Amino acid sequence: MRLAVTLVGLAIGFALPTFAQEQNTVDPEVRQQIEALLVKADEAYNKHDAAALAAGYTEDAVFVGGGGGPEPHYGHQALEKRIALDMASYPGEVSQSHELIQVYALGLDLCAIEKLTIEQWKGYAILLFVREPDEWKIRMEYVNTLVE
Repeated sequence: MRLAVTLVGLAIGFALPTFAQEQNTVDPEVRQQIEALLVKADEAYNKHDAAALAAGYTEDAVFVGGGGGPEPHYGHQALEKRIALDMASYPGEVSQSHELIQVYALGLDLCAIEKLTIEQWKGYAILLFVREPDEWKIRMEYVNTLVE
C-alpha cells in the first residue's frame, strides 16, 4: 500500500510541473507579435523617435534600471522624457541586439525575458506586456545591465 501511495505521489509530482508549463505556454503567433514589437522599438530608438518608442508603453507603465539609474520612472510622460535623454547621449545609431529568451503567459498578460547587448552593456530585461484593445503594450520593464 505504501508503495502504491508513493508511486501515485511521484506521478502527481512529475505531472503537475508539465501541466503548469502547458498552461503558461504562449502561442507562437503571439511570440512573433512580441518579437515584432521589440524590433519596432529598436527602429524607433535608432531614429531617435522618443514618442514612437514611448507609444509602446501603457499610460501607467513603470521602467526600472538601465542607463536611467536605479530609480523607477512612472507613467508614459516620464518614460518618454527618460527615453529622450537616453537618446541624446547617443547621437548616432546604437549597436544593439535583443534575444527573446522566453515568453510566459501570466493570466491574460505576458512576461518576456530578453538578453540585451547595447553598446558596451550586457544584461537582461524582464517585460510585462498587457493586451490593450488592438495591440500588446509594455506595462513594466526592468533592465539589469553591466558594462563589459
